[in-house]
Amino acid sequence: MTQTEFSLDAAIQETAERNPIFQEGLDWQQTGHPDEAARAFKRAIDAGEESALLWSFYAWALSEAGDPHAAIAACRKAIALDPEWGVAWNDLGEYLMETGRIEEALFPIRRALRSRHFDRPHLAQMNLARYYLHTGTLVRARRAAEEAARLAPGFRPAQDLSRWIRERQEEWGLKD
Repeated sequence: MTQTEFSLDAAIQETAERNPIFQEGLDWQQTGHPDEAARAFKRAIDAGEESALLWSFYAWALSEAGDPHAAIAACRKAIALDPEWGVAWNDLGEYLMETGRIEEALFPIRRALRSRHFDRPHLAQMNLARYYLHTGTLVRARRAAEEAARLAPGFRPAQDLSRWIRERQEEWGLKD
């Protein structure tokens, strides 16, 4: 795939078609079983297929299973394998915020937005909005949420967050 043709959905489908253990992990993930998904994704990695995609899904499953610190390590492994893998950069920023390491989260979120292998910039914009909320920068948080909504029309979390921030600004008498 070229830079302009990158599709996470296509990468997932291609990997699932050739790797039944990864497909098993997806099945566990989609049925709400993150512990089982993590074990399957790790087995897929241990079977010899090390890829940023597998490490990213492993990170996601670890986070969902309640181990964000291990998820951070898995994201770093994915990034080491493919520094342009935006999913891992974005998730790293999210997990850093989740563990209270707010000040460390901005760089990976911004790096996700510049990554060649990333087709979900609205998710990074939402993490950017969350980052700015944590730092008390409501104007920037609202702009990031509005950008997420612009990038993915109909993406309710972005619309809801943008509205919530606007309402707080009005309620507290804060200007843009």
